[in-house]
Amino acid sequence: MSARRGLTGLAALVSLGAWLLAPPAHAASSSSSAKQWANGVCSAIQTFGTSVDSTLSGLKSAGSLDDASSQVKSGLDDATSQLESSLQKLGKPSTSDGKQAQSAVQALEKELKTDVSDVEALLSPPPSSPQEIASTFSEIGSDVQKAVGQVKSTATTLKGLKPNGTLQQAFQNAPACKQLKSSL
Repeated sequence: MSARRGLTGLAALVSLGAWLLAPPAHAASSSSSAKQWANGVCSAIQTFGTSVDSTLSGLKSAGSLDDASSQVKSGLDDATSQLESSLQKLGKPSTSDGKQAQSAVQALEKELKTDVSDVEALLSPPPSSPQEIASTFSEIGSDVQKAVGQVKSTATTLKGLKPNGTLQQAFQNAPACKQLKSSL
């Protein structure tokens, strides 16, 4: 497994998470406040995934493993800072299950931030021997698998909030959520 595939997997799991957040297709329309919140969550997740993809695309121009490692760390730092800022600005949706939804999204954000920090730590210093490179990529793969589980758990939590409730409907109808789901 290459570092690029490991990090691409991290971006893919974030996109998968956004798709999993979407409720069943039979959900009705939602209130604008809940829709704005859901739209903000999906937009933040999509931006995070795009930032990670952009970071990975830039690796092609890296002149060395050290340069690539620095670019990854910088790009992931920027992506997680932006994700954290975006999700914090959203606050709590004004629905009866808003506090639960906010807590679930905040927990996922913290878990993804930890996962990114773990990947960055694996690249400091960059591996140099073939054995170190293989071990590092194996550990990155494990971190990606852990993150996939975290996203699935959060999606299950959000799907379990009041079936056909305002937030479920909002995730179904928010433009950024529709765009994110269609981009998968």
